[in-house]
Amino acid sequence: MIKEFTNPDIDARFAISTRYRQEWVKNGSYLMFFWNDGEHEITVSIDGQKIVLNPNHITCTTYLHKVQIDNQQEGLKTLFFNREFYCVHTYDSEVSCNGLLFFGSNTSPVLELGRDESERLRTLFEVLAEEFDIADANREEMLRILLKRFIIRCTRLAKKQILKSDEKQSDIDLVRTFNVLVEEHFKTKKSVGEYAELMYKSPKTITNVFGKYSEDTPLQIIHNRVIMEAKRMLLYTDKTAKEIGYELGYSDPAQFSKLFKNHTGMTTTEFKNSKSEIPVG
Repeated sequence: MIKEFTNPDIDARFAISTRYRQEWVKNGSYLMFFWNDGEHEITVSIDGQKIVLNPNHITCTTYLHKVQIDNQQEGLKTLFFNREFYCVHTYDSEVSCNGLLFFGSNTSPVLELGRDESERLRTLFEVLAEEFDIADANREEMLRILLKRFIIRCTRLAKKQILKSDEKQSDIDLVRTFNVLVEEHFKTKKSVGEYAELMYKSPKTITNVFGKYSEDTPLQIIHNRVIMEAKRMLLYTDKTAKEIGYELGYSDPAQFSKLFKNHTGMTTTEFKNSKSEIPVG
């Protein structure tokens, strides 16, 4: 089953499917959910890293990720949408953890759905499928509302499962805001102090909040995002390590090379050679 909505006037696209479509991933413009609603595990490759989705697990990726799924996977449900259809930054105040859900600075989050939550999302998915077939003036807005419900349900799970605690909403928002700002500025801003200035907070305040709510320090978040982009560029472009380092904001190639090796245990050349068998899809 494949259902797709497009609005050519603004290039908006939204689709749901019970069949994997590699061409949606290849064009690099979608925010995506991959949900294993079957009975067997499904393997997904995200930026060359294998992630196992067990039954009743869901993960999400962005247009920044390279995703590969081999063959047709029974039980896999997917949702694809672009920024023109639904912008998570526009709805930031309503979907308060989008920085954690879509633009976290580490690996794509994998969320575990309990029995009740699986039933809720399954029902919502069925309602979405029905709405795609209703051809009237309200269809686009109704699809957007239903997608928003899906995102909110997943962000609630992310708050419980990704963060250490959900006691204080203002602190959670700080973590989210920091993640989003890193996504926007990681190529030009490399210190916690620079982000603290954007947030009108002190670096100490940000560090203390991350100590309560996150496994990584703020500086690790920045470095993880840089390394993630460096890996992607090494795997999927022909740029040299020097060119990549410069594009990521390092005028000194040695500084970039040292950071990469400290985080991966390999030089950029060793990393690229070790991953040369990964298919580019």
